[in-house]
Amino acid sequence: MDLNGSQSKLKRRFYFHQHHWISLAMFCVVFIILIVLVAVGANWVGIPGDSHYRAFITPTLAHILTLFIIVPFIMKLPNGRTTFRKYLDNIRLTHFRPFIPLVLLGFSCSLIMLLLLSANSFIYRLMEGMPLGLRFIRSAIKIKTVLRPGTRVWIDSFPSIFEEVFWRGVFLVLFMRKYTAKKSIFITSLGFGLLHLINLLFGVEFTFVLKQVLMGCILGIFYGYLVLKSNSLIPAMIFHYLVNVFIYSFTYYFSTHAPTGTYFLYMLICLPVTATLLILWVKYFCTRWISGSQNIKIC
Repeated sequence: MDLNGSQSKLKRRFYFHQHHWISLAMFCVVFIILIVLVAVGANWVGIPGDSHYRAFITPTLAHILTLFIIVPFIMKLPNGRTTFRKYLDNIRLTHFRPFIPLVLLGFSCSLIMLLLLSANSFIYRLMEGMPLGLRFIRSAIKIKTVLRPGTRVWIDSFPSIFEEVFWRGVFLVLFMRKYTAKKSIFITSLGFGLLHLINLLFGVEFTFVLKQVLMGCILGIFYGYLVLKSNSLIPAMIFHYLVNVFIYSFTYYFSTHAPTGTYFLYMLICLPVTATLLILWVKYFCTRWISGSQNIKIC
């Protein structure tokens, strides 16, 4: 084969990292297929559907197979062919320094988020014309339900950390190869929210899934900013996990008493405000305690 023929053949070769949208679609398809196959496999080996570990095993194994085998070795995302170590570095999963500030950033953001969301219970209580008091406060926030022995939420929420590897690790990096940081954050935020629709396949209540989609699309903007500003996945993984664990406890009264329409109205107002305040906190924190943080503009 002549030189021109060889060059033409090379140009025709398909590389996933050069086709961002196809890669995203393929990843979602592969992940859905794997999560179904893992669920079938769990049934085959006799793990009951209501098992304490079923919500942990199925998505966790599907995420591990997709993110740590298929993505780096088959799809070769996000930057093409490279070593596994370099892959982990590219998606910021090995960025642990400075460790303590990164951990504190994740914890502080989750606390701010939960406290801001808990305010919905008090605002709604006042709108009902009902009094606030110590007894109500103790009943509105039920942290003990998460801390009691045998609770499953600590296990059920664990797969959420892999969502950060997926969206803010692999695909935020991939889309930033072509688009600006701002546009890449918005793309991954939208995809992050919409992918929660997959839960409908597993019988999750429709209104609950819509809540997940709404929170994912809006808070995804904050997640993207947090990862780029801190240059690490660690704070986002901590934040995502802790919020998933404690969110129902901090919003118990509002979640159980507010009608669906009222809930969505409050969240449409609360979530953008919350995301904005969190972004301001991250900007301040990183500027002061995390050296070398990037200057990210998303508005």
